[in-house]
Amino acid sequence: MEKVAVFVDGANLYHSIKSYYKGVLDYGVLLDAAVGTRKLLRATFYIVEKQEADDSGASGARSFVYNLNKFGYKVRSKPLVVHESLSAEGERVVSHKGDWDMGIVVDMMRLADHADIYVLVSGDGDYVEAVEYLQSEKGLRVEAISAGQCTSQALLDVCDLHTDLGDIPELFRRPGPPKAVGDHQSAVG
Repeated sequence: MEKVAVFVDGANLYHSIKSYYKGVLDYGVLLDAAVGTRKLLRATFYIVEKQEADDSGASGARSFVYNLNKFGYKVRSKPLVVHESLSAEGERVVSHKGDWDMGIVVDMMRLADHADIYVLVSGDGDYVEAVEYLQSEKGLRVEAISAGQCTSQALLDVCDLHTDLGDIPELFRRPGPPKAVGDHQSAVG
């Protein structure tokens, strides 16, 4: 049976959903769609956390991570880095840095000798060279799942298969009351 590893670029997925879809994404359905009838080797979900806490000191990201773990994802997180500087005019300039592109590529390389298929949940064209390397040098099949309308054409051209988020049955549910513990529905963090 083919072994599949799933890599979810959480920031790319979040912005795609926010821009193009309504409803709540079911992360269990997403993982099931990525794996299909194949054997799951590993599913990793990469997130960037804002360092915010509620009145009890708990971060909203903690419950999101907990839910992702329940669905079978290993979660890797890093803090959002905020840089402040002054412009030439003396105005305060704030920039944010927080992406996992390089970390995802490194993890893909580390796991390459153990999997047959990779599923990249992202539409980011920054992964094109890594995908080409994994296909030509490691013999891996690389598939992508993303919002087609904001997916890099170069990524579409190199991946062996592309699945649009909107084509996955029951992936999005209408917002409603929270589900019972153990249900695969989770809000986008």
